[in-house]
Amino acid sequence: MINRYISFGFAFLVFFEVGFVMINSNAILLPSYPSTFDNIFSFSLLSLFTNNYDPSNYNYYDYSVDKNHLLSLDFYNIPLVNAQEQKEKEEKEVESNKNNNKFVILEFDRGYKSLFTTAKPILDKYGFKASIFIACDYIDTGHGMNWNQVRELYNNGYDIQSHGLEHSRLTEIKSDNKIDAIVSGGKECLEEKGFSPTVFQAPYNKGGDDPEIIDIISKYFDFAFTGHAELMFLNCDGYENFDYGKEEYQGSTDCRTYLSNDDPAPTSRYGMKEWSHDRERNNIYDGKYPSKDPHSKKVDKAVLKHFIKIVESQTEFNKDGEINAIPIIGYHQIGTGKDFDPSAELFEQEMKYLYDNGYDVITLADLGYDEDEERFYIKNVNNNTSELSQFDSKPK
Repeated sequence: MINRYISFGFAFLVFFEVGFVMINSNAILLPSYPSTFDNIFSFSLLSLFTNNYDPSNYNYYDYSVDKNHLLSLDFYNIPLVNAQEQKEKEEKEVESNKNNNKFVILEFDRGYKSLFTTAKPILDKYGFKASIFIACDYIDTGHGMNWNQVRELYNNGYDIQSHGLEHSRLTEIKSDNKIDAIVSGGKECLEEKGFSPTVFQAPYNKGGDDPEIIDIISKYFDFAFTGHAELMFLNCDGYENFDYGKEEYQGSTDCRTYLSNDDPAPTSRYGMKEWSHDRERNNIYDGKYPSKDPHSKKVDKAVLKHFIKIVESQTEFNKDGEINAIPIIGYHQIGTGKDFDPSAELFEQEMKYLYDNGYDVITLADLGYDEDEERFYIKNVNNNTSELSQFDSKPK
């Protein structure tokens, strides 16, 4: 009789402790793949209290025997996050992305080596990509990248475009044939390496007011940068519709190349605008701190402050997911110690600001152009669905 009570008491103890572990831990540690039914219960009580809780696995635990056995024990628990709440949270995140009003395009001109050695690790740290305008006479030189590095940038999601066969100011060249050779040669140079550039950046961003230069560029490229402005209006209508940038935008109501009087439009598909970081840095240094070290904390702080002002200025024109203007920021070299080049520390502060404040850093490959409306747009934004292939080209 006593033995019967002892057996009953032991069975009750086992049942109680199994239930306790099930309630508090949602899991029971069983030996892997028991060979017989009896083996399922041949584990020690100690195993009930060891390694039996994993807070990351809250869906279910499936303890199954070997495929040769029929027994399967499935223990389910209640999810920690309500499914409906999770769905609503995801929907809000999607809607928030759709309504993001802050975008930035980063550009690097010429193809300097410091882009690859100094800027790229910082960009990679924050998950950013940039558009690179390659001047072919800078590649495989002492201060330029080599073609393998250019290829690696492309393979990592960077956008490769043309800055010409050589970096010469087109407005100072008298021969149209020479201008044609620089423009067309810049495209051929990249095509020979397997790239398909569709955007041209005129050296020094000059030539947008010269019809002959524009016509030459338009023979080989779909778009071009030929000027400067703090913001690029995607409809090229900054002044006419937003009272912004009279000098850069007056007269343009869309991105047609020529105005009704046949003059080149101040901003157009061949008169895109970038904000030159180097030029602004030089203006701040020369104008406010000429006696300071150009890389002193005071100068860098002033440059960072102006950088923030520029990127934030777009919010005045972008509302409820409708994007009208974005800053396109142009750099050359990073961390060289030269007066005009930002230090690596300043560049990282700028990228960190973009990251911390929820900016979408995109490339020119993320732009489309609506031929009917004659305007640029950001793909998958503004409810625009038409996309042009010229921004989607891949190396051959």
